Amino acid sequence: MDEDKRLRVPVDYHIHERHSADTAPGSTVEAYVRRAEALGLEEICFTTHLIVSGPDVATGIDPSEIPEYFREIEEAQTSTSVRLRVGVEVDYFPGEEHRIEHIINEYPFDFILGALHIVEDCDLGYRYGAERFFARPMHKAIKTYFKWFRRAVESGLFDVMAHPDYFRRYLPSIGLRAPTFEEYASEALEALEAMREHHIGFEINSSGYRHGIWDCYPTLEFVKAAKKMGIENITIGSDSHSVEHLGGWLNHALETLTKAGYRRLSTYRGRRRRS
Repeated sequence: MDEDKRLRVPVDYHIHERHSADTAPGSTVEAYVRRAEALGLEEICFTTHLIVSGPDVATGIDPSEIPEYFREIEEAQTSTSVRLRVGVEVDYFPGEEHRIEHIINEYPFDFILGALHIVEDCDLGYRYGAERFFARPMHKAIKTYFKWFRRAVESGLFDVMAHPDYFRRYLPSIGLRAPTFEEYASEALEALEAMREHHIGFEINSSGYRHGIWDCYPTLEFVKAAKKMGIENITIGSDSHSVEHLGGWLNHALETLTKAGYRRLSTYRGRRRRS
């Protein structure tokens, strides 16, 4: 294995630029590239939101703007030695699989990151959505979450699933104790089995440190379980929505990876895993 594929290589595979409407002002491709150079990152993958349904459609890139998105990244590549990859973070919605497939197959993306933000019309990316979702008993909420997560995996649309236990994000702020991995291990193991069967990887996302839960998504226990099951396709990402967050807390993501026994991470080009 080439040295530049080893775990120590600084990469960031979850970055939102200006085509995601929830980014901070100035979140341009060029600004991210200059920041990546300053940080010594060797490879970054832009993963602007692509949302085909639900209340947050306007937050994602309009499909008509995808050619422009490619052009901006391709032009930026001409003036930097940082390897730039073009991806999207795609929200999964049951029943929208064909529409998602049509869009992602129309363009030569390097990487497709699947995400589950909205479950049964509850947006877990907002406090009010989490409050609605967790109005039910915790064990029922977790069971529902992972049922939808498995459906996303089984769709076969994605290369990697983002932040697998994203449901944890707002639990402290709505006054609920986050369940231990042991309390939802059966659901998590079913999700991991689906990932193994469908050859889908997952991301270790460091934004939990920015969100105030002081941990990565997913937990170390989840990553250890994945390693035990033989899942080797892992990416890391900061989930940056502003340039200053690029690469943020990724040392913790790498720590989680190494503690679980991993020595390599995945990168992508042309939707082919390179690790």
